[in-house]
Amino acid sequence: MGIFKKKVKATPLKELKKYHGKAISYAVERINGQESNLGKNGGISVTDDEIVVLCDGHQVFRCNIKGAVIAQLMSGNGCDIKGIDSQTNKKRHIVCFYSIRPHS
Repeated sequence: MGIFKKKVKATPLKELKKYHGKAISYAVERINGQESNLGKNGGISVTDDEIVVLCDGHQVFRCNIKGAVIAQLMSGNGCDIKGIDSQTNKKRHIVCFYSIRPHS
């Protein structure tokens, strides 16, 4: 069993850093094919140890970068993040949709 299962490699830190500072309009979590709203108006922070997603001024997702995978959505308007939650040690899958902030 598992002979045809595709093994996904973790995203290298250099690639993860490209998502640091991205502003997001909202984020959802995918659980068993269903989407649950996590929040609006926030951002993505990538440190040397963790990926943190904030919405409405609150942390909604935090995972260790070891084993984490981030991929750009085909539409280009967001990213897909999969990782092990730092607090619960459970696998989580969230989708963040970028916000377009006006230039100052």
